[in-house]
Amino acid sequence: FFCSGVIFSDSDFSCIDRLPSCVRGPAMAHVTFVARSMDGLILVETWDDSNKVSANLKSQAKQLLRKMQNMPPKCSVDCAGNQVFHYSVETGIVYMALYDNNYPKNLAFAFLDDIQKLFQEELKREFGTGSVDYRSHIETIEKPYYFIKFDRQITKKKMEYRDPNSSKALQRLNTSLNDVQSIMRQNMNEILERGENLGSVSDKASKLREGSNDFRKMTRTLSFQTLIQKYGVPVVLVLVVLLIVCLKFWKR
Repeated sequence: FFCSGVIFSDSDFSCIDRLPSCVRGPAMAHVTFVARSMDGLILVETWDDSNKVSANLKSQAKQLLRKMQNMPPKCSVDCAGNQVFHYSVETGIVYMALYDNNYPKNLAFAFLDDIQKLFQEELKREFGTGSVDYRSHIETIEKPYYFIKFDRQITKKKMEYRDPNSSKALQRLNTSLNDVQSIMRQNMNEILERGENLGSVSDKASKLREGSNDFRKMTRTLSFQTLIQKYGVPVVLVLVVLLIVCLKFWKR
């Protein structure tokens, strides 16, 4: 069997994990994030060490997490290298994973749905059950990776989605209620550029406000100077006359 110039014997198929992705099919999530949607604070992240993710893509992922307040609740974001970020936002928390483009979209969002359910159980263990407002607890977290131990559960769940053609994955796909056809698809570069443009507009608006304030100050100064030029001499003359009159009465 040939793949990318490498010859495999029949015995090599006894361990499917050693085969390259072209033989195994689309890989599971390369990276998974659970983060706070209001500012992108990462609560936990899990990387697949067998797949190399570029530093640029890691940086883009963190930028994307910080822009969630201006994004739809569910979306697929295309990246360079035929990869895509799928994410879902629930009650102030974003669940995001990076996949190859050929990985089934239904399974990707089914995986995120499972992670969301597991994380809700983690919140119950951390903050208690009952009528607890977990979102308010999440909003008060100051340090990143607060739920770093949760990465074990993410890794375990990823293994169930490792082979999209397995019976378990197909069963999960059939029972999934996610309607992925209506989920929006966007481009990473467009999102980042849009953020830069919004930042530029914000800077220009800020400078315009500062210029307006400076103009108002200058207007008040010019108005005061105009008043002095118009009434300054008469006022001085009146003050001089009053002073002379006061002195005469004083001498008496």
